[in-house]
Amino acid sequence: MSNQYEVIIIGAGPSGLAAARSLFEDGIRNVLLIEREAEAGGVPRHCRHPTFGLQTCFRPMNGHNWAARILKRVAGKYEIRTSTTVVNIKPGGEVDVSSDRGFETLKAKRVIIATGVRETPRHARLVSGLRPQGVLTAGALQQFIYLKKLKPCNRPVIVGSELVSFSTIWTLRNAGIKALALIDENSRPVAFRPSALYAKLMGVPLHLGAHITKINGGERVESVEFTDAKGRTQLVECDSIIFTGRFTGEYTLIRKSHLAFEPNSGRPLFDQSGRCSDPCYYAVGNMTHPADMGDQCYQEGQQVGHAVANSLKSEDAGSFSVPVSLAEVFRISAPNVIRCGEDGRGEVTLNVRVNAAYSGEIVIRDGEKELYRKRHRCMPERRVLLKNIDVAGLTPESVLTVSVR
Repeated sequence: MSNQYEVIIIGAGPSGLAAARSLFEDGIRNVLLIEREAEAGGVPRHCRHPTFGLQTCFRPMNGHNWAARILKRVAGKYEIRTSTTVVNIKPGGEVDVSSDRGFETLKAKRVIIATGVRETPRHARLVSGLRPQGVLTAGALQQFIYLKKLKPCNRPVIVGSELVSFSTIWTLRNAGIKALALIDENSRPVAFRPSALYAKLMGVPLHLGAHITKINGGERVESVEFTDAKGRTQLVECDSIIFTGRFTGEYTLIRKSHLAFEPNSGRPLFDQSGRCSDPCYYAVGNMTHPADMGDQCYQEGQQVGHAVANSLKSEDAGSFSVPVSLAEVFRISAPNVIRCGEDGRGEVTLNVRVNAAYSGEIVIRDGEKELYRKRHRCMPERRVLLKNIDVAGLTPESVLTVSVR
């Protein structure tokens, strides 16, 4: 069996599958997809809420049905190796993998990294207490219920107020379980406000502006203590705590590799085509901007797939990279560098996240030259697109500065 490929894609979720589809459309045939899970499809495979498919299939679909649909577009066209873990990525497109075949080193002209995201667990949120059974994330809950057909709890409390937090109410309901409460430290839901109405309709009390102080229990969770928005200490007897949201990219491979990355996060440096500091590597999907909807990641994967195909067919003309500098209100920008060619043409779109709610103008400058100004209403964990930024006049000495006014 060959270990030489034109393209290796690490991760067979929405963005990885979309990149594979675009490569096929562009005539690239020798492609390998590597997936660490037992089946391809990514996180949507164990989602049953109908929030997928509108932008890619033009109708709402449950996650597992949508995952099957996008997998069908690639299945049979390329080799997909599941239950396979990428251990290292090396210069020049060399990839070490481990599976039931043993340890192997594979080689490709291009490697697309589409490793996705994970939720922030309990220990990273600095919640005190012992480590009893019953503390899990929304992703783990979905796998228990939908993939393993198990009922991991009876009286859970949900932590968080992102879209995934409210979809967790749906997941629990499908298993015949009712959440006792939803607790979040934000004073308003991170998800859109109508999500709070859904929780109330489902009979789940909301405790916003609350902070969890302790999880009680020995072998199993018994209760959770929290301070509510008025400073009162409350206790809810429960058998499970489900931490949701606060997604972070899966950067394990990046941090121990030769690729340039952001020291504080581990997120790779990548340009508007997804290309990293080693031009053999491209990054795509939610690992670059935790966490967009599945359809959005699929569309981005298509774009990066085409970019990779083009890079295989033509020599890279002389180019230079311009860093993106963010004001304090911003947490990330995708891309975080802009690649400019000798022809001096092009427009880019920045996908940014804020640390705290902001409403007002966002301004982008190259030195004193203003390239973009528009009013935006920004909320944490929601993507904000800064579109059609003209980068024609950038030089090797430029720094793209994103600020607010």
